[in-house]
Amino acid sequence: MKKAAGLFCILLCTAFTGMSEPVVITGSMIPAFLGKPIQRLRLVDHNNAAIPFQIDEVTADDDYVCPEGKEPNAGNGTLDSADEIVFLWEDADTSGPEDDSARGGLLGRMAGEWIGVAHATQKRHIRLVDDPSIPLSLTRYVRYDGKTETVTTPYYYASFGRDRFHFVKAGVRDFANNGFIDLTNELRVKLYFRVLWGLFPISYSENNMICLVKRYKEGPIRLIRRGNFHLNLGLWIKSSYAAVNQLCYPDMVRVPVYVHLPMHFRSLMSQAYIEMTPVIRDGAQHFAFRVPRYDMVFPFDRAPRRDTLVPINPNHSFMTVDNGTTGYGWLLDANMQAEYLGGSGYVFCKPSDRKGLCHCGFRLAVRDLPKGDY
Repeated sequence: MKKAAGLFCILLCTAFTGMSEPVVITGSMIPAFLGKPIQRLRLVDHNNAAIPFQIDEVTADDDYVCPEGKEPNAGNGTLDSADEIVFLWEDADTSGPEDDSARGGLLGRMAGEWIGVAHATQKRHIRLVDDPSIPLSLTRYVRYDGKTETVTTPYYYASFGRDRFHFVKAGVRDFANNGFIDLTNELRVKLYFRVLWGLFPISYSENNMICLVKRYKEGPIRLIRRGNFHLNLGLWIKSSYAAVNQLCYPDMVRVPVYVHLPMHFRSLMSQAYIEMTPVIRDGAQHFAFRVPRYDMVFPFDRAPRRDTLVPINPNHSFMTVDNGTTGYGWLLDANMQAEYLGGSGYVFCKPSDRKGLCHCGFRLAVRDLPKGDY
């Protein structure tokens, strides 16, 4: 299943210069090509030159087809309605069939399906054709080393822990020197529960968040890592498994996660929260933790020693660690009403308890949550 259970967040990791934007369309949007062999299809511009793209097959049970890893799966090799065609906005053409027709050209009458994608001020086009004689684009934005579990793009790199989705080291592009800035160590995660009506506090770390990566697919536009996620809580608490997909784009990592709460939260716990706070490396003194929506800034080189929780709900807000030119950002987007998130806030701690310069991010606390899907 593409939907999964476990955490309440979507992670965005990006560099702030030269950002790219992925565009995803499905086979159902181009019915004339349904059933055609995927290996024959190309995306091209108005010069009939191939642009970088990939087609990710989706199975009948809503799972991505990933041919690499310990437990690969297979598709049927033809374009189906749920299959996804992915490319970058920046690679799409500023010329379309109507532009060529106005010039009296033949472009608008070429075989294939024109697809338009629009912003508020601009529209771009690509053309899908069934023509294997056109060479595939040699451009690749995403590369993955399955042995070291490291993804590298023009904007960032991230090394993931063994059997984990969270990173143990990550860096962002240094545009001045054409290298990477080793910005963070591990993703620090703290899970805290008060169980049995609040009588017993229990705390866990990212080491209790197990995700067995079963298979993956490395494409020129995105990396898909599919894993079985569960919380290794120990004691008498039984953990359920769920399928999770991690999608790594050229300047973005998305981890959509869905939670099913089978009972009223208060029936078992009085309080729970999760903190996600990347550990900043000692060499990042000229960076700062910012929340633009609230004009909140913690400069790493000037911030005093402190361990702070700023009691502002972080949901639906963008937060960054940046130096004004490059950095990373997070977008937390949980579909929980604010009244259930009391005790949430932004976390800043200097120095970090993980031997780093500091750690900073968010705490998402939940109280009295009704049963349901989140």
